[in-house]
Amino acid sequence: MKKYIFKILGFFTAGLFTLLVIGLFISGFFVVSDLPRSEVADKYSNQNSMFITLENGSTVHIRDEGSRDGEVLVLMHGFGMSLHVWEKWIAELGDTYRLISFDWPGHGLSTPVRDANYNLNALTDYLADVLDWMNIDEFVLVGHSMGGGVAMNYIVDNPDKVQALVLIGASGLKIDRSDKPPRMLEMTKYPGMSTALRYITPYDTIKNALITRYGSEAFVSKELVDKYYELMLNSTNREIFIKRLKQMLLDEPLDARIGRLNHPTLLIWGEEDQMVGLKYAKRLRSIILSARLVSYQGVGHMPMEVLPKVTARDLTNFLNSEVFQ
Repeated sequence: MKKYIFKILGFFTAGLFTLLVIGLFISGFFVVSDLPRSEVADKYSNQNSMFITLENGSTVHIRDEGSRDGEVLVLMHGFGMSLHVWEKWIAELGDTYRLISFDWPGHGLSTPVRDANYNLNALTDYLADVLDWMNIDEFVLVGHSMGGGVAMNYIVDNPDKVQALVLIGASGLKIDRSDKPPRMLEMTKYPGMSTALRYITPYDTIKNALITRYGSEAFVSKELVDKYYELMLNSTNREIFIKRLKQMLLDEPLDARIGRLNHPTLLIWGEEDQMVGLKYAKRLRSIILSARLVSYQGVGHMPMEVLPKVTARDLTNFLNSEVFQ
C-alpha cells in the first residue's frame, strides 16, 4: 500500500514539476516580445516599397519593380514568407518584365485584415483588391507554395485577366493521407499551445525550418534567418500565422476546381521539396493538360532563390515560347 501511495505521489510531483516548467516557459523565460512595426518596416522596405490601405482594413506592402513597359508578372509568396523571396528573380528579370510583388496580410510588412479571415477564398479576394488598386487587368500570375493555391483559385473565376500561370512548389491539392502534417499544425491541436506559440519563437526553430525549406544549410545564412525571424516578430504576425495555419484545414482542395483550366502553365519544382513533394507537381500536370513541368535535382522548396538564374531562364523561355511569342 505504501509503495502504491509513493508511486501516486511521485506521479503527482512530476505533474506539478511539469506544470511549473510550462508556467515558467510561458510566463517569461522563453517569451519573445513583438517588434515595433515601424522599426521592422524601416529595415525591410526599400525605395520601391509602397504601403496602401484596402477596404478590408489591411495596409499592404507592395513593390512595383522592373521595366515599366514590360509584360506584367504578379508574384505571390508562400505561407510564413514575404515578398523578399522574389528579390533574386527581380534582379534577373527586371530588365524585361514589370514585376509586382506584395506581402499577404500578417506576413512581411502587411497588416492584418479587419475580420481576421485568412482562408483561401479570403486571400483570393485580397489578391483581387490589390490588383484593382494597382489597376492591373492583364498579367502572368506566379504563385509559390500557398501563393500557388491562391493563383489557381483566382484564375478559375478570372480566366480573361490571366495570360499564363506559373506555379512553384504550389500547395492547394488534396493532401495524401500518407503525408505527415506540419509539426506546427499538430502542436496547435493541444490546449494552450496556440497561446504559447504566439509568444514563444526560438531563433533556432526558425533556422531549422529554413534549412528544411531551402534544402540545405548551405543556402541559409545568418542574414536570411534574421530576416525571417524579425519579420515573424513584426507586430501581430505570429498571431496571424497561427490563425492561417488553423484555417488551412478548412480550405477545400482545388483538384476538381482546376480541372477546366487550359491556360499556358509552367510548373517549377524542386525534386527534393519536403514541403510540397514532386508528386503534387505530377498530379497538377495530369489535371492541367496544358501544364509543362520543369524540375531540379537536389533542390528543395525554394528553387527561385536557390537557382535564380536557371529558374528565371526557364521562365523566360516558357513565356517567349507559349505566351508572348
